[in-house]
Amino acid sequence: MKAIILAAGKSSRLYPLTLDKPKCLLELEDGKTIIEHQIDIIRNLGIEDVVVVVGYLKDKIKDVLGDKVRYKEFKDFAIHNNLHTLYSIKDELKEDFLCLFSDVVLGRRLLEKCIQSREDFTLLVHNKGILEDTMRVQIRNGGIVNIGSHIPSDEGNGNFIGVAKYSKNGAKLLVEQMKKMVRKSKHDNDYYTISLIEIAKTQKISYKFVGDEPWVEIDLLKDYEKA
Repeated sequence: MKAIILAAGKSSRLYPLTLDKPKCLLELEDGKTIIEHQIDIIRNLGIEDVVVVVGYLKDKIKDVLGDKVRYKEFKDFAIHNNLHTLYSIKDELKEDFLCLFSDVVLGRRLLEKCIQSREDFTLLVHNKGILEDTMRVQIRNGGIVNIGSHIPSDEGNGNFIGVAKYSKNGAKLLVEQMKKMVRKSKHDNDYYTISLIEIAKTQKISYKFVGDEPWVEIDLLKDYEKA
């Protein structure tokens, strides 16, 4: 299994903190950056192959991480969201892989729960109330049938926290669906999770509930303070 960290975006909602550094390089109280925390946990769980997809201020990420990881560059980060980012490295998606947004801080046990799943698609879902600033999910018959910020809060069953694990078969199906979507301009600014909505029509999109395990997705200043 490999881990892929999507770290190409500009993170404009955290300006001015992210004017001179990518969001994943914000430091926590112990002096480590968000992405260093992620990599430490990933490696602690036995995953050696870590790919970081960079774009915005890419050299600053490389300066911090050095040769700890492999890098892939997504040059169109200013005009596309992570649907295009993930599809741009489709050649990496040929085996089981873990996919993380680079702004998520979480504990080892939670990531381990995701990795241990044997399902084709496994998303980590917050189920302790619906959060406004994180994409919602709808769950029916034991699987996710809809995902995204378009879901009204009162119609959601939880929040996707930005961490998922895909099997070799799940990766193949995901790439096939993303290929169909990146060709259409209406998806220029979409998250890759929009592909899962279509896949859910024929395949089970599984999930693991976060429960009481700690996590934070950092979109706003209040999230950073919490982290």
